[in-house]
Amino acid sequence: MMRKTLAHALWLIAAAGCGSAGGDPASGAMAPGLAPTTAAAGSGAQPGTAPSAAMTTQAQPGSVGTATTAPGNSVGAMAPGAAPAAMGGAATPGTATGPAAAGGVPGMGMAALPPGELPKATGGAISEQCRGFDFKDIKFSPGGDVPPNKCEAFHPTLNNQYTVRCIDVWPWYKTKFPGDNYCILPPPPDKGIQIGHHPQGQGDAWYKAVSTGDMSGYENVPADWTLAPGGEEERNISITHTNAAGNYYRIYSRMRGGSHHMIPSTSVGGATGTWGPGGADGLFTGTGFPGAQRPDENTPQSPVIPKEDEGLYRQFPANATVVYNMHHFNSTDKDILKEVWQNIWWTDNAKTLVSQLTGLPATQVAGVFANPGEIVDMHYASTPAAPVRVLDLFGHRHAWTTAFTAWVESNGKPPEIVYQSLNWFDEPTYTYNSEAKNPVPAPEKHSDGGHTGLLMLNAGDRLHFNCHIEYTDERAMSENSPVKPAANGPLRFSNQAFNAEMCILFGSSVGDVGLLEQLGPPPDFAIIR
Repeated sequence: MMRKTLAHALWLIAAAGCGSAGGDPASGAMAPGLAPTTAAAGSGAQPGTAPSAAMTTQAQPGSVGTATTAPGNSVGAMAPGAAPAAMGGAATPGTATGPAAAGGVPGMGMAALPPGELPKATGGAISEQCRGFDFKDIKFSPGGDVPPNKCEAFHPTLNNQYTVRCIDVWPWYKTKFPGDNYCILPPPPDKGIQIGHHPQGQGDAWYKAVSTGDMSGYENVPADWTLAPGGEEERNISITHTNAAGNYYRIYSRMRGGSHHMIPSTSVGGATGTWGPGGADGLFTGTGFPGAQRPDENTPQSPVIPKEDEGLYRQFPANATVVYNMHHFNSTDKDILKEVWQNIWWTDNAKTLVSQLTGLPATQVAGVFANPGEIVDMHYASTPAAPVRVLDLFGHRHAWTTAFTAWVESNGKPPEIVYQSLNWFDEPTYTYNSEAKNPVPAPEKHSDGGHTGLLMLNAGDRLHFNCHIEYTDERAMSENSPVKPAANGPLRFSNQAFNAEMCILFGSSVGDVGLLEQLGPPPDFAIIR
């Protein structure tokens, strides 16, 4: 019911002309001085004056727009106005280490490492002696136990046998657009499916061309597949696929830089293969499954499935039509290409269906977050009636939110921060299992962090989240905002980085976290500038 209620509210916004602007590439924010988009239309009461909405955890596959990459596993995130970074360099904290190589590898610095440990993944060129499998005539990501570079540790983005990078094994894969480093080879047809959207066409049109070395589809790209410097937009595209139905656990998402979010869902009907208006169709209708708010998102983050995750699954329908809701904004000096790859790997161990967790109060959709010059907190909580395991969380918001914090309150225990993100431009997703290692929150260093290990809620525990919003000229200056609060007017709900705001807790779980209610001022640890 929550999805339908939100869909209706969001359709009202779309009808009023909200939520569409222009887009971004491998960075994520509009550069200083760029023309702002039109402020969101609509009016309503201050959030919290209406009855509280539900934070739903429906028995649907995955979480809308969520994915599971620990901070540091994202490669290529940048500050507003920066150019996209190359995918390379030393692996960052939070990376799982892979299986040890048999013996040392000359020139790889093995002597300086503990016995059996490989050097961190770098994303550099892979020499022939370090290839974990045969690259000749390779068409698919093989999966299995050995990463592409057997001389370096497994890395969910840089060195992953389930997401072999095109640039590592296809010498011909070069385009004029930033983000070639996010292209990945699909699973073998009997083990999974790759979905996404590409200018070459729907279904497997991209793969049939590019896997044979035909790169002509990246020339003379239609205008609606690119976004010019300074642009911002929220648009939908529906893509049809020919596939068998399946259950899956592994899903890896990649998108060329420039998207603040990718929210996919399966749906039926409507035009396909063309870009159309954004809105509820790609946000809360249909059946959602994991997307991304960074160029790289990975489930799982390790080559093995954590023991406690064995048997977890999501469902993907046969002959799926996938609706992608994409929010792009281009802060570079080049056109960017709107392109996405998602590898879904089938599982034959489907025992427990994963539920999606969507914490979005309906009052946000029609209400006002803040008036110019105001500093406010949007504080919500839910209380499960039975034990729940939270699998992953991410907080979605825009430029005016200085801190997004989620915490758990249990009887007799001090509150524990389970998710804290201080950079709206590079929002992490935290996964809670025995393999994922999340950084410790360090607000004094302006460093993101969260809980590590399983995240269990007992009946009566409370899951809180808060957006600390500073709608001030000072905040506008610190974020190089192209708009000022006074000129923009009341801050409302919409998919616009600087003209509007959101405060949504996404995630996935086993069990229902309960109804969502709005509360008063949060603890001091959630109020960070």
